[in-house]
Amino acid sequence: MTLFLAYQNRGITKTITVTDSSGNTIVPGVNDKVRAIIGHEGRLGTNNADAKLVVESGTPTAAGSSFTKDTTNGVNTLRLDATDLAFDPGVYTLFIDLFDNADAAEYKNVDRQVFVLEPT
Repeated sequence: MTLFLAYQNRGITKTITVTDSSGNTIVPGVNDKVRAIIGHEGRLGTNNADAKLVVESGTPTAAGSSFTKDTTNGVNTLRLDATDLAFDPGVYTLFIDLFDNADAAEYKNVDRQVFVLEPT
């Protein structure tokens, strides 16, 4: 788990590499998906109803936040647009989920990162 700082009026771009329990990089396949969910102090609610923001690979938000998966070396890029960060400053948890199309069961949480959103 890492801690990083984001600012409401600047947005942020962050590279995210998903690893397994042995530390090996998980490279998402062409039909797999990665997803980022932001919850205030880790709270997401039922079916992510309380999530502040959900960004899924292949589906950018209206404001332009996106999660670009890298099917070559697994270095995925999460871009959070400043407009999508228009919620109260505070401590948030960024949940990183992976949908492995091979088992097609559900998204599985593979990482959590704490970040502080500050006003500017």
